[in-house]
Amino acid sequence: MLKAVIFDLDGLLVDSTALHIQTDQEFIKSFGKLYLPGGGREGMRIIDIIREYKDIYNLPDNIEELYTKRQQIFFGLARKYLQLFNGSLSLLKKLQQRKLKIALATSGDREYVKLVFEKFPQLNDYFSVIVTSEDVARGKPNPDVYKKALEKLKLNADETVVLEDSANGITAAKLAGIQVICIPNRFYP
Repeated sequence: MLKAVIFDLDGLLVDSTALHIQTDQEFIKSFGKLYLPGGGREGMRIIDIIREYKDIYNLPDNIEELYTKRQQIFFGLARKYLQLFNGSLSLLKKLQQRKLKIALATSGDREYVKLVFEKFPQLNDYFSVIVTSEDVARGKPNPDVYKKALEKLKLNADETVVLEDSANGITAAKLAGIQVICIPNRFYP
């Protein structure tokens, strides 16, 4: 019997994909390099993406400094332009009315989740569990974020469903043994 729905954040509740792409372009350009889109990184933790970028683009500085620089660009864009997807709030309300627990399991860090919940305070009414990239050792496509959500919900995988948009997120949920519903968007039809 379904007892909870676990949501991804980026590309599912918030329309952030274009902002991530713009951020990566500006970030890589700041080092005098040309950004090459793609690579199957959708849904991954930014810190893991930065590790790849450091090698791919031969970036200076340490991972933490690169991460901070990239996130400053993204947070500036997100504060100005980030929007909820149409239907997000109505779906959350319907699930809550059906007495289902609602969790968030995101590759985003705590600061980003805080930004989202401050920008859209109505989200605070819905989530009983929030798991961020900082709560687990490995990011998507590893199942850790979804296993942690199950642990915090105190539920079994067969009592939950995950809503996801990215291949890495879908893989992570499936590896956690949770049924997944893929919600396509304009970037991942």
